Amino acid sequence: MEKNKASKAPTKETDQVQELPVENKNDKAASGAAAAFIFLAIVFSLIAVGASFLLFQNLQKTRSELTQQLETTRDKLAQVSVKVSGELSGQLSSMSGQMGRMSSEQQQFQGQVAHQQKATEALSKKMAISNQQMLQSIDVLFKQKGRERIGWVLAEVEYLLLIANHSLQLQSDAGTAITALEAADSRLLDTGDPGTIDVRTKISDEIQQLKVLQQPDIVGMAARLASVIKTIPGLPIKYTQLNTKKKIDDLTEKNASHDAGNLEQASKDFLHELRGLVVFRKIDEPQKPLMTPNQQFFLQQNLQLKLETARLALLSGQRNLFDESLLEATQWLQSFFDMEVALVGQTIAELKALQKMNITSALPDISGSIKVLRVYQETLEKRHEVKQ
Repeated sequence: MEKNKASKAPTKETDQVQELPVENKNDKAASGAAAAFIFLAIVFSLIAVGASFLLFQNLQKTRSELTQQLETTRDKLAQVSVKVSGELSGQLSSMSGQMGRMSSEQQQFQGQVAHQQKATEALSKKMAISNQQMLQSIDVLFKQKGRERIGWVLAEVEYLLLIANHSLQLQSDAGTAITALEAADSRLLDTGDPGTIDVRTKISDEIQQLKVLQQPDIVGMAARLASVIKTIPGLPIKYTQLNTKKKIDDLTEKNASHDAGNLEQASKDFLHELRGLVVFRKIDEPQKPLMTPNQQFFLQQNLQLKLETARLALLSGQRNLFDESLLEATQWLQSFFDMEVALVGQTIAELKALQKMNITSALPDISGSIKVLRVYQETLEKRHEVKQ
């Protein structure tokens, strides 16, 4: 029994000794798996770092290419700007010559208008002197020959009829002419002489002709032209010079303000805005150079000067000059201003409407009453001589 016990005891110890190597193997296996996992994590981290570095390098390369493209575009635009500036300088010189000629013509026209005004004033003074002399002559004749009352009234009527003719033919004043004719008819009515029936009939016909005469509204047309002249500085011009260099500088500054994280989006925005600087349009007419601000100012001043010339021609009754000035102003509006803007179209329509209006009208002949009156006066003179 003791031997058996003794034999059993060593067996337990042996079992314990045999169990220890199994536990050591499991620990080693776990340690190996952990080491492999850590190694793989390190490898993936290195790969991610490498990929990030390559991506950063690609972004830097893209940015460099965009900067180079921007410099190339800027150089091309500078060359185009120099070429356009040369062409515009030549056209500006030509335009300045035309402006000089137009200013000379305008001064000449103003001199002619001033001369005509002086001539009209001189003629009015002569008429006043002539009327005064006529009154004095009538008074002298009345005293010398001792005319009857009818003779004096007829002389007064003749004077009124002369005033009516002068007012109509020299000043185109139909209102004054009508007033003078009515006054003459009233004086003949006061005489009660039946022999004046032919004169009164002729005066009545002439009054009716003047009343149905349609006088053009010169003052209203001049006011409409003045209104058009005021709108010229606000009309948009079609060919204006774009400040392209400033826009490119603004885009460059905006692109530089983006950080590296938004570099791709900034590049897209820059290219999108850069494309907006170039616009392709289909044109059916020869391309005209862009205008500088100085050229725009001179164009507006010339257009206003042309319309002022038309207004002076309207007030002085010069139909040909009035039509030519309005026609040239309309052509300038159609050639140099933006026809797509409603205000430009309205201005052109207004000028065309003014051009269709009459600024002069055919004046009737009202000298018939004077002829009939003088025939009657001669008849009375013969009767007076027979009585003597």
